[in-house]
Amino acid sequence: MSTEVFRTRRLAGARGRLLMFNLLVVIVTLMVSGVAIIGFNHAGKIQEMAQAQTLDDMTGSLALARDTANVATAAVRLAQVVGALEYQSESTRLEQTQQALQRSLNAVAHAPLAAREPQLVQRISERSTTLEQSINHLLSYGHTRHLQRSVLLSELYQSQFLLHHIDDIIRRQPSDTPPLALRNELDRLIEIAIRSSSPRAAIEQWDRVMVNWPQDNRNPLLADKMRQFVASEQQLIPLARQLENSDLAIAYYTYQIKALVAILSDDITLYVKKVAQESTLRTATTHGELNSIILFIALFALLSLVITGFAGFYIYRNLGSHLTAIAGAMTRLAQGQRDVSVPALQRRDELGDLARAFNVFARNTASLEHTSRLLKEKSSQLESTFLAMRDGFALFDSQGHLVVWNSNYPLLLGLEARQLHRGQHYQNLLDNVGAHWSESGDPQEIRLADGRTIELRFSPVPHRGMVNTVLERTERKALEEALVHSQKMKAVGQLTGGLAHDFNNLLAVIIGSLELTDTRSLESNVARRIGRSLKAAERAAQLTQRLLAFSRKQALHPKAVQVATLVETLQELMNHSLLPGQQLVIETQQPGWPAWIDASQLENALMNLVVNARDAMNGSSGEIKIRVYNQRVEGSSGEKRDRVTIDVIDHGCGMSAEVRAQVFEPFFTTKPPGSGSGLGLSMVYGFVRQSGGSVQLETAPGQGTLVRLQLPRAPALVVEENPPPAPPEVSVVDSLVLVLDDEEDVRQTLCEHLHQLGYLTLECANGDDALKLLRQTPDIGLFISDLMLPGSLNGAEVIRQAQLLNPELAILLVSGQDLRHQQDGALPPCERLAKPYTQQQLAQALRRAWQRRATVIS
Repeated sequence: MSTEVFRTRRLAGARGRLLMFNLLVVIVTLMVSGVAIIGFNHAGKIQEMAQAQTLDDMTGSLALARDTANVATAAVRLAQVVGALEYQSESTRLEQTQQALQRSLNAVAHAPLAAREPQLVQRISERSTTLEQSINHLLSYGHTRHLQRSVLLSELYQSQFLLHHIDDIIRRQPSDTPPLALRNELDRLIEIAIRSSSPRAAIEQWDRVMVNWPQDNRNPLLADKMRQFVASEQQLIPLARQLENSDLAIAYYTYQIKALVAILSDDITLYVKKVAQESTLRTATTHGELNSIILFIALFALLSLVITGFAGFYIYRNLGSHLTAIAGAMTRLAQGQRDVSVPALQRRDELGDLARAFNVFARNTASLEHTSRLLKEKSSQLESTFLAMRDGFALFDSQGHLVVWNSNYPLLLGLEARQLHRGQHYQNLLDNVGAHWSESGDPQEIRLADGRTIELRFSPVPHRGMVNTVLERTERKALEEALVHSQKMKAVGQLTGGLAHDFNNLLAVIIGSLELTDTRSLESNVARRIGRSLKAAERAAQLTQRLLAFSRKQALHPKAVQVATLVETLQELMNHSLLPGQQLVIETQQPGWPAWIDASQLENALMNLVVNARDAMNGSSGEIKIRVYNQRVEGSSGEKRDRVTIDVIDHGCGMSAEVRAQVFEPFFTTKPPGSGSGLGLSMVYGFVRQSGGSVQLETAPGQGTLVRLQLPRAPALVVEENPPPAPPEVSVVDSLVLVLDDEEDVRQTLCEHLHQLGYLTLECANGDDALKLLRQTPDIGLFISDLMLPGSLNGAEVIRQAQLLNPELAILLVSGQDLRHQQDGALPPCERLAKPYTQQQLAQALRRAWQRRATVIS
């Protein structure tokens, strides 16, 4: 058969007939679509025009109604404000709403309905103009009232200041006039007038009480202030009346605005009804035209459907019967039959080709069955291994779609089994767990919502996609975070300890210089200022001690303490720190173990925790609970340790995870400025850790907070022994003292203290010079050295070498860190004094140093 004949038959075959049928369907579809597009486009333009006109009218009317209501609301709010900031805000808001109303009026005036309802629009415009005038009057009177009230408040505060000044004069120079009861009554009336929005009644009552005010006094200063007070009071009544008149005017214009708004609302309602009527007419017209277009399109589509149906029936009669027979034969083959006969083998079109190809397919099926059985066995082995894996495992195809996964895969991802399905893209899974795709293939650690940490790994499979493995990393991540937090707190502690040391040097100069000042030769006010400065410096010294508490460098005096008894002793003091409606509940276990702890520091820590619990409750009533009980905990190495545990529990606002992570850091606080230093919890943390205990925190937003202190148990209550008798006093008059300190101000201040105490001094700034002076001057009886020195020799090393040069030398070691009770093998045996110190503390330390020297000599 020639190629030309074959092509002719192919063109007349099944494919040619189907192509012709498809071409017919396409032509008919295009015709129906064209008619529909033209018709619906015309209908859309009609509807769009109607909607545009209706929308313009409706939008304008609704905006006008909204802006009118906003004007009324803003006017009422302006009439009610008192404060300057509120007045500025509300007046600005009223002006803005007035401008918005004017824009809405302009929009209504140019709306399509305005041409058909000119009288209604004109009436709305005129009444809006009247409303605008009333608003301007209200703003004017509001501004006047604000100025009048500011002047009145200024006069009231001036009168109150004069009255308080009179009280101060009478306290310093007692006088029976004016009487105390009269002054208190006047102070009360002034306070009422200040707080009242209409102070006229209080001022008039004040004026009546002033009848009893004395006209003169023998004290000239007091008499002058009394006359000033009377003159100030006489200016207030006219101001109060002016303020009341302004309030009446504001009330009048507020009422007028409300009335105008109500009238405008009626007109706007009528306008909206007109808009609705116009919209109804336009909608009816549009629906009629649209129905006509739809009817035409339906008739044309019906005709096209009839033509297409006849053509389809012809194609089915010619091709459908043979296709059904071939499909039946293939179904029987799929069910396992092997002797299947296929019709249409003699056709010279595509159906004949399909029948002949089917015979080849049937022969190949038998060989494929054997191969399939082998593959099934291998797949079963692979599936068993796949399902037994402890890690999560999933396979994605080259397009990133999920193919297969094991049972642990959704469990480790924190997903339910129903959330996974074949064909799901890997990016969807990454979004569910908050991960991202990494081109490098590096593992990613992800923290899930339930708190677990997992590790994701993507490994490419050449030309076949990629493998995703999920590993559980929760326990390892927790250990890493604990290590990072511990290192962070250690670094912060070292920083705060260094800062405290430097501040102690500065405070030593300040406190020493203030103490050296002879206040007896100064004026009384200068002496008071010096006294206040000294107290402030002492408070600063206490603050550095709190920093040292966090860095665990403060001096502690641990002893066996019955914590339950200590808490019960503090109960009354802690109750005084609570607010009304708050209750302190104490629960103790009996018998309780004694704790090895510094009692005074523990008292401070408990008071800090109770005050924090009180503040966390935001003034609401409730219960703050303190529990004291024995507890046996497991250490990091697995050994059991006895602990005396204190729980402080409140039902306040709780803490978020971000706040909880920073709560023990120095100077971090959630309280308003001026309400907290941010050192309370950091001091508690440092004190407990320095004492060998631990601090735990359990909290959640809105769920309250539990702070747990676990203190080391003391072996038994220790009975304090009687102190040994004090050694005899040693005469130190005109003794020569060597002072070693690298800070010149600190060194000179210390020398001045020593001069006042009767000593002669030598001074130097480094250890080498000090040792040189000790070798050259054998008359030196006392050596005072700072611990922190520049160069290769620190204070401890200098003292050791000084003791080798002169074993009978009295020595005092001074440091910005409190070293009086530390047991540190790196420090030499000598008396110690912490900066800053007072002259009395210095004298006591010197006395102990001389007594130690006398003991060594004897």
